[in-house]
Amino acid sequence: MGKHPEWATKHKCKGTELRLLNNKYYLYEVSSKWDPILKRSKKITGKLLGKITEEDGFILSDKDKLRKRELVVSKLTVKEYGIVAFIDSYLSEYKTKLKKHFPKLCSEIMALAYCKFVHQSALKNIEFHYLHSYLSEQYPRLSLSPKNLSALLREIGSERTQITNFFQEFGITNDSILFDGTDLISNSQKMDINKFGKSKKGTFDYFANIMFIFSVGTQLPVYYRIMPGNIKDVKAFKLCLEESHIKDAVIIADKGFYSEKNIELLREEKLEFILPLRRNNKLINYDNIKKIEKQNFDKFFKFENRIIWYYTTKVGNENIYVYLDEELKAEEIKDYLFRTESLPEKYNMDEFYAKQHMFGTIALMNNIKKKPEQVFVDYKSRVQIEIMIDALKNIIDADKSYMQNEQALEAWMFINYITLHWYYKILHLLKSKELNHKFSPMDLISFLKEIKKVKINDKWYSSEIIKKTEDTLKLLDIHIT
Repeated sequence: MGKHPEWATKHKCKGTELRLLNNKYYLYEVSSKWDPILKRSKKITGKLLGKITEEDGFILSDKDKLRKRELVVSKLTVKEYGIVAFIDSYLSEYKTKLKKHFPKLCSEIMALAYCKFVHQSALKNIEFHYLHSYLSEQYPRLSLSPKNLSALLREIGSERTQITNFFQEFGITNDSILFDGTDLISNSQKMDINKFGKSKKGTFDYFANIMFIFSVGTQLPVYYRIMPGNIKDVKAFKLCLEESHIKDAVIIADKGFYSEKNIELLREEKLEFILPLRRNNKLINYDNIKKIEKQNFDKFFKFENRIIWYYTTKVGNENIYVYLDEELKAEEIKDYLFRTESLPEKYNMDEFYAKQHMFGTIALMNNIKKKPEQVFVDYKSRVQIEIMIDALKNIIDADKSYMQNEQALEAWMFINYITLHWYYKILHLLKSKELNHKFSPMDLISFLKEIKKVKINDKWYSSEIIKKTEDTLKLLDIHIT
């Protein structure tokens, strides 16, 4: 074989072999291997690398193109970035406050809250979600495996003083405060705090109680405390106020709370309260309503574009404000009369005549020095804490716990508390842009999850954003870089 032309040989390098086949030059991978039988090295021809022409030079083979592309793809790293960037920009105060109160555990708490908020993650999946988030680049080498999480949660949960100090970062003065308790189903019988009993839903299980305090002014939870499942709410109010350092709180209960014993306990603890009474409670004097003339009422006020009439009676040292919403009364009368036809076995005219004066009424027993209009507004605000508890259980998915000790349970609840704050912060953002009718907080989370960072050859790049996500972020004035 004659000498190969220079335009072909210049592409030959160590580990390759030039071959002329059918008047075309090809470059192959080549190596050698010792043959113990022949007692010498034996040439081994490897894969085809490509062909060589005088016009185009070396042309990579289709198979080698594919192999190199697969090699590049195998070096790609893709991580969720949008929510991490949102937390950095719009929720950065939490990192600052956590660093203040948990200087050694701030990164771990932020990572746990992220995984709970974005993925409602079980503990066994925390490390997976952390590693697939850009958070693992910001807070590298966190020990979040299931094996290490138990000790981490116990460490966080043992710092109740730091947790309550963190609560106080969000308190404001001259605020209306709402109390409410909820039961938490617990699947551990190893903790004394868990008691077997009847939950508020009427089911029997092992559960603990969680007392919440909600700020009407900031529209945020500002305190929680985990209590044994057999401790009733009223027994815990005083201690919760002491620990939270909240002054002048008003207990706003639901209709099932009233009993002579509970009222006496509130009096003993010198707690202020607004307590709705069931319509058939004998403490309510309906005489003014039974008289048609409105002169029997003290006055009226407007609430949500409705007229509310009211008058005042007293029982001992407490006031009972009786309110009448005539629009609500008309709706309830209509509903009841329709039911006398559709469900005559349960609804009849004799009962209608007996209770007709009760339709459209609310009676609020209270011991606070506020005008009836303000007491009514305060009571109506109670729905906010009920909505919060619903979000905690059904959106954040914290209706039951699998923690095996009280310190881990405390940490788990603290993570849920931070997550609940983030949910409300997004809700406030949507409301400020008048977009809460169009998007929920979790909708925004879904949009942000689509924003990724891609690592190619050890350098991070922002991935493309779909138009719907980009348009939504513009509406909210959110800038992800």
